[in-house]
Amino acid sequence: MRLRTLELSVGLLLLLGPLGYALTLEPEEVEVERVVEVERIEVVEVPAPAPAPAPDGQKVETPEPISVEPTPAPDLSGRLQFAAVSEAGLLLSSKARRVWGMGSLREHSGPGQFRAAMQANPAKLPEALLAHGARTFDVYGKDGKLCTARLGELSVLAQHDGPSLFEVFHGSIDGVEYEDGEEHPADVFERQTHTPKQIRSKVWASSDADRWLVAELVSDTPCEGALWARDAELPPPRLLHAGPSPIVEQRIAVHEASTALADAKAEYATWRDEHPEESKSMPTWAEIERDHPAKVTAWLDETGTPRLVELDFGYWPDLGCGDNPTTGLTAIDEVIDGAFEPMSHSMGFGAVFDVDLDGRYELLYGTSLESETSALSLIWDIYEVPYCNC
Repeated sequence: MRLRTLELSVGLLLLLGPLGYALTLEPEEVEVERVVEVERIEVVEVPAPAPAPAPDGQKVETPEPISVEPTPAPDLSGRLQFAAVSEAGLLLSSKARRVWGMGSLREHSGPGQFRAAMQANPAKLPEALLAHGARTFDVYGKDGKLCTARLGELSVLAQHDGPSLFEVFHGSIDGVEYEDGEEHPADVFERQTHTPKQIRSKVWASSDADRWLVAELVSDTPCEGALWARDAELPPPRLLHAGPSPIVEQRIAVHEASTALADAKAEYATWRDEHPEESKSMPTWAEIERDHPAKVTAWLDETGTPRLVELDFGYWPDLGCGDNPTTGLTAIDEVIDGAFEPMSHSMGFGAVFDVDLDGRYELLYGTSLESETSALSLIWDIYEVPYCNC
């Protein structure tokens, strides 16, 4: 019994010994880290400041510039800077060919006295002309822009102008032969009846007829008084308009003191002396000055500055078959630094503008554009047979 008790005591001692030793030690301190939640911070990039100037003799490195591709400019080649507008419409070509037409002959408006037209055949037209059909045009009159229009139907128009229909059927009246005492063939012809269909057929077949390719103008706003047009994609032209200006009186004063006026007066007096009978039906010089005084028109730019002046003076008789003298004087002067510089000109222009923006003004007449630039020069005369029944 004692032996069993001793063994049990020793066993307990061995088991509890390490635990007792552990309890005699000081406890170990354990650090616990505290977790703190932090809000998200946005990062903003600030551009670096420009580098300070380097001391003399030292090189400063600069960043490479950023390359930006430029927007390509629109292709404006082949666009019409100028196109005449008449009763026939917008004139695309004054050298049209008969083969450009299709369908039956029909009536058409235009400046010619006798006319015939066909609808244009797109398959036969040059591509450069056909391309205008998809474009729009700014339309101008004497004093400025009237409307913006698109092109409607295209037509090939044949026209003839002259003293009578005889030339359309038989050619020039001057080459007709007939016996003395016989009635003139032209007078016989005038009594004959010719249907519109016959006239159109003859005009279309005539080798002397002018043939145009014309386009109808279609616009949502009125275009009355149209004289010319320009592709709407091109930069606007520089326009002049007639208006009041003190320079008118200055130009009249220059005219009254001019050698040209003195010479005209002297020549008229000489003619009256040499033709006493004819001069009885002609006005005196004093009457000419009273009834046909000098008229000056000033053409102003958008700022009201005069750029051109137009002078018209004198008596313009209907010469007919006689030799009555002309006392009329005309002039077109460009105003440069207050001085009048003469320009070449004709009578009766309807508008002034700088269509090609080269600093020189073009004069628009009823049948032509007078320009310093040969590329702009355009004549669209209707064929006319000169005839005098003297």
